[in-house]
Amino acid sequence: MKPFFWNKIGNVAGESSVWNDLVDDLQLDFSDLEDTFVLNEAPPTPSQISAPRKANVITLLDITRANNIGIMLMRIKMDHIEIRRALLEINDQALSLDDLKAIGKQLPTPEEIERIKSFEDVSKLAKADQYFSQIMTIPRLSARLECMQYRRKLLLEIEEVRPELNILRNASRELRSSTKFRQTLQVILLIGNTLNGSTFRGNAKGFQLDSLLKLKETKTAKGGPACPTLLHYVARTLLRKDPSLTTFIDELPNLEAAARVSASTVLQNVNSLVSGLNQVQEEVKHISALGNRSGDHFVAVMRRFISETTPSVEALKNMGDTVDKELKSLLLYYGEKQDGPEAPKPEDFFGLIASFSSSLQKCALEVHDAEAKLGSTPSTPASRPVISPAIQSSSLPVPSVLVQQAPEQEGPVEPTIKGSQDATTPTGARTPTQGSTGYAAGNRSLGRGDLDEAIRSMRTAKRRQRVPRPASKIFLDGATHSSRPASRLFD
Repeated sequence: MKPFFWNKIGNVAGESSVWNDLVDDLQLDFSDLEDTFVLNEAPPTPSQISAPRKANVITLLDITRANNIGIMLMRIKMDHIEIRRALLEINDQALSLDDLKAIGKQLPTPEEIERIKSFEDVSKLAKADQYFSQIMTIPRLSARLECMQYRRKLLLEIEEVRPELNILRNASRELRSSTKFRQTLQVILLIGNTLNGSTFRGNAKGFQLDSLLKLKETKTAKGGPACPTLLHYVARTLLRKDPSLTTFIDELPNLEAAARVSASTVLQNVNSLVSGLNQVQEEVKHISALGNRSGDHFVAVMRRFISETTPSVEALKNMGDTVDKELKSLLLYYGEKQDGPEAPKPEDFFGLIASFSSSLQKCALEVHDAEAKLGSTPSTPASRPVISPAIQSSSLPVPSVLVQQAPEQEGPVEPTIKGSQDATTPTGARTPTQGSTGYAAGNRSLGRGDLDEAIRSMRTAKRRQRVPRPASKIFLDGATHSSRPASRLFD
């Protein structure tokens, strides 16, 4: 039967208890007690069977760290022993580059290694602890993972760095040998010395190139709309001397691309690749000194990798050194500082010249068009500077209005404005399109024909007959001349 859970009292001490005052011969009928509290002996249903409690898992790691390692292992989808074997054999098919990065971020610390070693039965630990117990036996694991990652991404990074080095090198050589840009600077120097005269700014041997951007900020005194700034005057002078000087950027095809490349970042990447190869060579020496271990292919794989990639890395290093020297030489050639906080960055230097070229071309186009309107210079294709499409201003076609003639009416018709416009419509005007309305479909516009008839009725002093119209949905009602009319919607 179903039990009744109470707190039992044993022997009652003393005679003052209520339990000692109870009568002994109390008779009760308990014939239905068993039927009322009998338990069902039918087998329990699956829903009534409680699941066994999971045994408590022991972990020697921080709970958050253990969870992160468990998530990483679920993503790799490999057994702990298989991960250890893949790291020893340098198996590229088993572990991807992302897997190597994830493993490198979750390495056991010396304290964790000591706790795991001191535990007797590792099989009772959590999965993260068992995983650490496997990989902590790999010698120099952190350095090994860095070398493995470097080996997997070296060729890709070389392919990314080499084109940027080519752009910087070509832009530096083009700007160093550009004749048109040098002549443009000479014209600007002569104009500046003439303006400054005998002041302390005059008789200059040269100027820093950041002054090129100040040309557009210097306003002329009496240049007028045709020459509002000093840059416009420079463009006018260049057009008179040689119009091709305004497009000196044609000799610098890599200039704009070089302005988008960070030279310091590219050279830093080159040095990182060179130092990475040196690290691999040092690590091979350390692992070789530890002796051969069964299943460890690190030394053999890395030695072959070093022999195959050393020529490419050395060539990249020589190219980076050459570009660095040429960039510093270029800045010195144009009177800029090479080092120090005031030294311009190569990408800023290239961007400054590209920006000046764009402004110069726009001003040259404005000067040419303004002088062509005044008639001071012949407007011929040879004298007009060729500007890139992004700088040219586009002209939109002027739309033409087509007016259709109203249908003929019986009797004499007075000439109207509409009729005079129809008479001047060219014969080659386009015809109305299918599905159009209004003028395009040949119909009278709303109210225009009524105005013509009203004018005729005023001349003849006859009241015209109004054509019945449907009531408008919106109309005015109940308003005086002094008050504002109120409108309402008519359904």
